[in-house]
Amino acid sequence: MDSITLAVDAMGGYNAPRDVVAAVAAASRQGSGDVFFLLVGDEVRLSDLLYEFGHNPERISVIHAPHYIGLGEPAQQALERKTDSSLEIACELVANGEADGLVSAGHPGAAILCARKYFQPLPGISRVALASVYPTPRVRGTDRLGLILDVGATLRASAEDLQNFALMGSAYARLVKGLERPRVALLSNSREARIGPPEVVEAYELLREDKRLNFYGNIEGDEIPRGDYDVIVCEGFVGDVALKLLEGTGEAAFELARSAYDKHLAWKTGLKLLSGGLKKLKTAIDFEEYGGAPLLGLDRVVIVAHPKSGKKAIGNSLKLAIKNIRARLPEQIAQDIAGAEIEGE
Repeated sequence: MDSITLAVDAMGGYNAPRDVVAAVAAASRQGSGDVFFLLVGDEVRLSDLLYEFGHNPERISVIHAPHYIGLGEPAQQALERKTDSSLEIACELVANGEADGLVSAGHPGAAILCARKYFQPLPGISRVALASVYPTPRVRGTDRLGLILDVGATLRASAEDLQNFALMGSAYARLVKGLERPRVALLSNSREARIGPPEVVEAYELLREDKRLNFYGNIEGDEIPRGDYDVIVCEGFVGDVALKLLEGTGEAAFELARSAYDKHLAWKTGLKLLSGGLKKLKTAIDFEEYGGAPLLGLDRVVIVAHPKSGKKAIGNSLKLAIKNIRARLPEQIAQDIAGAEIEGE
């Protein structure tokens, strides 16, 4: 690929457009000169912000969109009513081949629906999945991050959907994390194969028999943070709850530490000694460090960033999108799913 062009929904998210424009402006001044950005949103506001932040004008083009979809709007109705929103126009640019991928920190549901409207599902994939990384204590491949999917693209999933999620997640872990044989686990309420909702029980058998996967078996929720598995598979409702629980647990731990620091001299002394490690831990659980979540199962690269994303998170989302485009992620996942069975251990 000679050059890359990213379409960025500049109006999406709690901190848009200011932090989105700041991140894109910074990216235009750094990195490879073969990456270009289409910044989609209110032309006057975006141009003023670009002037304020400073940028490389040769690498950024502003595409005007008169409307945007608010985070509190019903996704489907908003898309039907605002066909010229920044999100819709950004998707059109990708679908028309004017951009190679999309980044949005806007309404997650609207972003998923809009992506499904404009982009084609990969062969054999009936439902897309939102994949999110999370910090673990173990180094697997290039980092300490685990992968969990789906975390919100679907409410419910059939056994076949869960099998496809496992295949897509496994392919993603191989491509992005460099793992030759990612360990895949199925999230359930028991490690016993015959216990759980019918679709999970059926999915266990499908995953166990699928020779394209390195399937471990079922795991329970307390095993998610340990990092023993590279890919954890679940339906979207469960994954969304689990991911937010992980985020909330990390925040609560720091609130407890802060409270202890204020109450007792001995605790204050101990926490000071641990301050270096605590800062590393805070960095490890900070979503701003990881960028957005890739939407897997479509023929285009789509990164759905956290709506609370600031400049750092948007910048990391841009890097993730560029990495996935360079790796030709959709094509590679399609080939991986259709590929040969992996060797057993």
